[in-house]
Amino acid sequence: MAKIAVLGSGAWATALANILLTNNHEVYIWGIDHNEINDLKKGYNTKYFNKAKLADLPALATTDLKQIVNAQPTFFVVAVPSRFVCEVIEKVVNLLDYQPYFINVAKGLHPQTNDVLSKNIKKIINKKAKGLVTIIGPSFAKEVMAKKITIVNGLSNNVSCARIVGAIFNNSYFRIIPCGDEIGGELSAALKNVMAIALGIAYAQHTSINTRAAMLAQAASEICKIIKFFGGQAETIANFCGIGDIYLTCTDPKSRNFTLGTKIAKDGIAKALAETKSTVEGYHTAKLIYEIIKQNKMSCPVFMATYKVLYEKVDACNFVQTIMRQIF
Repeated sequence: MAKIAVLGSGAWATALANILLTNNHEVYIWGIDHNEINDLKKGYNTKYFNKAKLADLPALATTDLKQIVNAQPTFFVVAVPSRFVCEVIEKVVNLLDYQPYFINVAKGLHPQTNDVLSKNIKKIINKKAKGLVTIIGPSFAKEVMAKKITIVNGLSNNVSCARIVGAIFNNSYFRIIPCGDEIGGELSAALKNVMAIALGIAYAQHTSINTRAAMLAQAASEICKIIKFFGGQAETIANFCGIGDIYLTCTDPKSRNFTLGTKIAKDGIAKALAETKSTVEGYHTAKLIYEIIKQNKMSCPVFMATYKVLYEKVDACNFVQTIMRQIF
């Protein structure tokens, strides 16, 4: 049995905490939402999972980060939105007097450096941690909470570290497969959120499976191009963190990014954004990757067209046709 802290009290944080509780670990949960934390103390997160009960009660659920660190967990699972990941880890590191493992589950690029999160996290944890592993793959929180079979990747340059993390999570319904390409895996996971918005627009406008498949293939090829530009391995897209996550996020209405795309196609960008209350990571990532594509004169028509719809208020009515004209 391991002592594990889950930082975050949202849907994914709760689902991951429930895996760890199912595996009989000692789980500590930190969050900033008092209602969610009070709910979790009772074994529920009704905001996201209604009456679904956790496998066991957490050892501690609190809004006091110092209390969590003082418990000296061996693992810190950081399950907050990508734009807050580095900030939260920095707060933890400043309180540490020992070396734990850090596990990041956020998908996105760092808003200041336009780079994968792992590079920025490593600068913060430096020698104050035993290692960093990023968990990414096709995994809707509600299905994990319902104990549906789920397979993801544990991304780390240190594969033995990924195996250690896998051992605390692995059970009959959840499995972590180590993958050594941090850059490729993280980029694929971040960019597929933008891709999902694009596919949402295309799916809403075209019932043809030919059209939808063509858009999926084109967007995937652009992700490969960007991965190689950053120094990652294009073949990583064939992994769970690649095509698995792409299929999940870009074709299913349970995906927030895909749903935003369908709303944009039906109601326009202004109304779609106004009615979207949850975090849509692809909206923020679209702006970051646009700057990189533009500065380096890369041919990525899906990502360029998506940015223009989101930020330049270009009408999405001819979205697929615009992209098709730019494919060579």
